[in-house]
Amino acid sequence: MNLSKTVILITFSALSKSVFAQEREPVILEVKKKTDREAGSDKKENVKYFHQFGLMSRNHDDFKAKYGVTIFYENCVATPLLSDRAKKHNLEVAQYLTQKYGEIWKEDLGFLPYGL
Repeated sequence: MNLSKTVILITFSALSKSVFAQEREPVILEVKKKTDREAGSDKKENVKYFHQFGLMSRNHDDFKAKYGVTIFYENCVATPLLSDRAKKHNLEVAQYLTQKYGEIWKEDLGFLPYGL
């Protein structure tokens, strides 16, 4: 019985080394530069947004149409790094809206964005 276990163990270890000891080719990633046309399309998609955590409370299409700012919702769990970035980003968007429209945008939004 011990001899058969030893043979099985030796066979298994020999096979596992041959499977896991294979050399892997390195993966080379290429970075492509954008053409002028592609870079221009990004400007159209550069929409300002508030970063919120939690469930979407309501539709904000009217706010987006009026102010050009949308609300991006993410799940409830936020890492400290993501939280800090969201606070900083939301503050910048709030300053932009306040400079352009005054304080009225806060009433139209209906809630205080994260971090403000």
